[in-house]
Amino acid sequence: MSLLQAIKRPFNIWFPARGEGKPEGLGTFSGVYLPSVLQMLGVILFMRLGWITGHVGLPKMTLIILMASSILFLTGLSMTSIVTNMKMGSGGSYYIISRSLGVEFGSAIGILLTLSQLTTIAVCISGFALSLQELLPQFSLTFLEVCTLAGLAIVALFPVDFALKAQGLIFCVVVTSIVSVFFGGGAQIPETITPLPSTTTISFWAAFALFFPATTGIESGMAMSGDLKNPSRSLAIGTMAAVLTAYIAYASLSIFLAFQVPGDLLRSHPMIIYYVSKVSLLFILGVWGGTLSSALGSMITAPRTLHSLAKDKILPSFFSKSPLAPGVLIICLACIMTLFTDMNHLLPILSMVCLMTYGLLNFVAFFESFIQNPSWRPLFKTPMMVSLGGTLACLMSMFMINSGWAFIILLSVIALGFWTTKRKLKGNWDDIRYSIFSFFASTATNKLVHIKKNPRSWRPNILAIIDPELKDTQIINFAHALNQSKGFLTYGATLDNAEKLEITQTTFKDYFDKKDISCFFHINAHETSSLGTHNIVQNYGLGPLQPNTIILKPPTEKIGDFCELIKASYELQKNLILVKSDPLNSALASESKDKHIDLWWGGQYHSNFELCLALSHILQSGKMWPEATITIKTLVKNEAARIHMSKLFEKYYSVLRFKNLNFKPYIDEATDFYSHISDYSTDADLTFLGLRAPMNNEPISNYRNYFSTLMGKTKEMKNVAYVLAGEKLDFQRIFE
Repeated sequence: MSLLQAIKRPFNIWFPARGEGKPEGLGTFSGVYLPSVLQMLGVILFMRLGWITGHVGLPKMTLIILMASSILFLTGLSMTSIVTNMKMGSGGSYYIISRSLGVEFGSAIGILLTLSQLTTIAVCISGFALSLQELLPQFSLTFLEVCTLAGLAIVALFPVDFALKAQGLIFCVVVTSIVSVFFGGGAQIPETITPLPSTTTISFWAAFALFFPATTGIESGMAMSGDLKNPSRSLAIGTMAAVLTAYIAYASLSIFLAFQVPGDLLRSHPMIIYYVSKVSLLFILGVWGGTLSSALGSMITAPRTLHSLAKDKILPSFFSKSPLAPGVLIICLACIMTLFTDMNHLLPILSMVCLMTYGLLNFVAFFESFIQNPSWRPLFKTPMMVSLGGTLACLMSMFMINSGWAFIILLSVIALGFWTTKRKLKGNWDDIRYSIFSFFASTATNKLVHIKKNPRSWRPNILAIIDPELKDTQIINFAHALNQSKGFLTYGATLDNAEKLEITQTTFKDYFDKKDISCFFHINAHETSSLGTHNIVQNYGLGPLQPNTIILKPPTEKIGDFCELIKASYELQKNLILVKSDPLNSALASESKDKHIDLWWGGQYHSNFELCLALSHILQSGKMWPEATITIKTLVKNEAARIHMSKLFEKYYSVLRFKNLNFKPYIDEATDFYSHISDYSTDADLTFLGLRAPMNNEPISNYRNYFSTLMGKTKEMKNVAYVLAGEKLDFQRIFE
């Protein structure tokens, strides 16, 4: 085995060629290493490194370089694990994040990455124009910036091979200019160059923010992922090599400048390296090469990011047809940003966007390692804690640099994610969101097992039994109004034929998606509908996530079977709501602020009344029954009893803290509670009534007679919710 083969062997084992790229594509050096390292060895190396070192001193500068490079190194390790576990397409970081965390996060990062690439173009063109103005002071800075941008735009619109060949030549110039600095020294600085009086000081984290963009070059290499021969192999090797090269260059050059040039000169003259260089012309060429190559690299990669976003339908399809359209847009936006912004203002923004991107890349690698799905089989395995450290380091750095901008970037990611969600875009790829939510759901469920239920945190977790053909929508709307997308809502149905299961599943999904109702649905098949419903009520649910409230429609036949279901549900400690709706009155489905809810208090079953009160308040606070008027009604024998009940209500009112709450006691000498209540609730859109629970050892025939009698006495009432509190919970404590 030759020496070269021995050196290549570990790389071939860790990063084998997967063959998913372009056979005629770019290699590791030209496609990844060159764009990445040239982006790093740019304007900050030549025009800001000495200035920052002079302000914070060598010890702090060494720490800044180490911290920035460490974040980049950790991100490089995480990224290497990711790319050796997946087939890479075009789009770089956008591709990785969208294929891992979903199109919502991906779209946000893709748009912010385009912003960071535009910022890089503006910074580099400004740096180049400033250095050129030193030689050509007769030209304005704006004129030089426009000319530079126009020249680079022409080169960027050429085929990518031409630009990359130009970058190879620029790389040689940049390396030569750096070497020229080390062959020079402080003794070459003319005596006419003297320190300038300055009161400007920068903090450690401000210096970090100004320097960190120097380490953001891996984006350029990653954005070329769609043009590589072997993306997984090239991205891993090229990125890590570029990170190591940049660290050596920055660390050694800052040490050299600190020892060769007095601190006051470094603080006063950002271009002091020009005089330190052995051959000043080489320094100028290095500045030009570094700034122009960085700007050119971003001009090449930014349209590719836009192109990938358009291919995934996040941006208009117009940008996916040809690379020319996104290229022209990038040039126009870069011109605006260059002319109307300042370099020192742009660098912290660039730092924030890159730190956010790197943090998400580290998080993807961490979570994949943590969950250990069978699909996670990277050839290069980064330890889980290394990726977690990279995630935390990125977040901490963002807030230490500028907490205001950190919040703005985080809110931008959330806002862009919501924008994508609102458009209901769906990627035609697999991602790890299911694993993420499954993990948190599993963790939360296991915690709930050990937490005792209490009234303060009570909400109805609803199982609503509905018509499988979706003809009767009153219960659907009522359950949705109670749930408000804040608890668990499941719609259950029983089919008479198992062959209809798949079609009904699809019908339900389309229906609830169209209605924008967040819910689950459970459909089974049984030849007897009542037994099928019985099975759903008894068996549906998982541990503490079982439904605590069952919503049903009262039957018109087979009342005995239905009473058996009531008894079984009560024994399972589930609340029951039987909703009788008037098909001619759509109050349960419509949205209106003028709705009226009547809540009858009979004086016997306290839990039923308190549960009705809680359900009324939930409806009142939702979108379908906004600020509905709730009226507690009762019957009393005489005026003295009416006054007594009114005083009790006045005490109760201050405790409840309800809006639009009234109390109406009616004097009625009838011995039957249900004799006249239908007359007193004629204006109600919904009336809550209590339902007696089956007594211990009570024959089902007795309860059937009670239930039939209740239905008969209240048949004139339009929309009624009969409520039975089955949970062993002190509902009164909800209102304390």
